[in-house]
Amino acid sequence: MSSPRAPSRRPAAPPSRRGPSSLADVASLAGVSSGTVSRALSRPEMISEATRSRVMAAVERLGYVANGSARALAARRTLTVGALVPRFGTSSFPTLVQALESTLAQGGYTLLLSAPEHARAHDPALLRTLLERGVDAVALLGAEQPPQTFSLLATHRVPFVMMWATHSDQGPCVGFDEHAAAALVVDHLADLGHRRIGFVGGRTADNERARARWRGLLAAVARRGLILADAATIETDYGFREGYDAMSVLLERAGPITAVVCGNDYLAAGALSALNRRGVAVPEAMSLASFNDNDFAGYLTPPLTTVRVPLQQMGEQAGHWLLGSLRGTSPPARPAPLPVSLVVRATTGPAPAARR
Repeated sequence: MSSPRAPSRRPAAPPSRRGPSSLADVASLAGVSSGTVSRALSRPEMISEATRSRVMAAVERLGYVANGSARALAARRTLTVGALVPRFGTSSFPTLVQALESTLAQGGYTLLLSAPEHARAHDPALLRTLLERGVDAVALLGAEQPPQTFSLLATHRVPFVMMWATHSDQGPCVGFDEHAAAALVVDHLADLGHRRIGFVGGRTADNERARARWRGLLAAVARRGLILADAATIETDYGFREGYDAMSVLLERAGPITAVVCGNDYLAAGALSALNRRGVAVPEAMSLASFNDNDFAGYLTPPLTTVRVPLQQMGEQAGHWLLGSLRGTSPPARPAPLPVSLVVRATTGPAPAARR
């Protein structure tokens, strides 16, 4: 008699494929309500850190992605902020934009960045494109904007803030006092005995920040009675090579200057290279000072004396102001100018005559 045959074992069926996880799925896995999940994703400051962590763990496990178009339709918002910041290149703008983006992200907003060439920076079509994308707010660079910009923003009732600016009758500004920054540099050089100085800066015709820096320098030079001759000033594009070339020209034509101020650290780095290659001792024969305190300033040879401007704080404060405005919690007062400070390193020292 044959033994009974063992039942055959059928291979397990592959897991059935289903559509994307829903908000309810996340809520069920996290053990919270759908409303709590929604707040954790869009208004995280409204719930406890423990609950938010549990929700985010469920989001990661399920691979949940919110239905942005449905949420935007329900809230009549896209949870996006537009920014017009012309041309990165050799500039300090990436630090500013990164701080703005991080602050907005913490509030549940995504940054849409438009970074045109300087020649197109004030083209109304750029702002119009951002508005057509439905941005809830806009961050602008500088206060000198064409009338069409403010007209468009007013027509569409879009909150906005102007970064790297301190005053405008058109709206709120976030920035610092360029005159105060220039005074720090000039006072430092004057106190070291320098009387004849040179300047290498950005092109003032099409750059609001270059104009403000130049005017601040002129005011400080006049107040301290220093000499800044036409032959000792050069306007150029911002960049390492431009700084190198400008300093080479100054050494040929500027006469007996003992210090040079550069409009930003990129120009100063190039200028320092030109001085080194020509055998001009820094700071013994020539002092060099600058603005912005970029990350590399302390690692040049010798390390660069420069004004630390609040790049990160500008982005953060602009982001907080926009978030407050969108939520109806922004303070009525406009942001106060942010502080600046002088970082004295090894490129500045007593004027040669003062060493004797």
